[in-house]
Amino acid sequence: MKTPSPERLKRGRAAVIGCSRTDCRICIEVCPFLAVSAADGAPYSDPDKCVGCGGCAAACPDSAIRLVRDRGDGSAELTYPFDGELPEIGAGVTVHPLGGGGPLPARVLQTIPLRPNTRHALVRAAVSMSDLLK
Repeated sequence: MKTPSPERLKRGRAAVIGCSRTDCRICIEVCPFLAVSAADGAPYSDPDKCVGCGGCAAACPDSAIRLVRDRGDGSAELTYPFDGELPEIGAGVTVHPLGGGGPLPARVLQTIPLRPNTRHALVRAAVSMSDLLK
């Protein structure tokens, strides 16, 4: 899993792909910015090309993609796929970052409903940057 640098995360959202599948390629196909490629068959995102649109996260059948952005106040914005009834803005939620680690407390900032040609709605939530990077 290729993680964007802290400097890159300060410039805006970037995708983090935690997938080892070599048989899917949906994220590669849906990225209009050519930011998702495959290395040894598994997808990864090039943080210098990624604009953080979320198309790959919404299309991934395995919910294996998160978008991360440094909010500049010690917290991170984590965008993740969501199935089910969307939570209210400001609600407390538990998020599961990629790369292991336990669930983290977060606060909902925005919800993006399911759109045509996507598999998931998206939720943007604020989480502690130090907890996210553990």
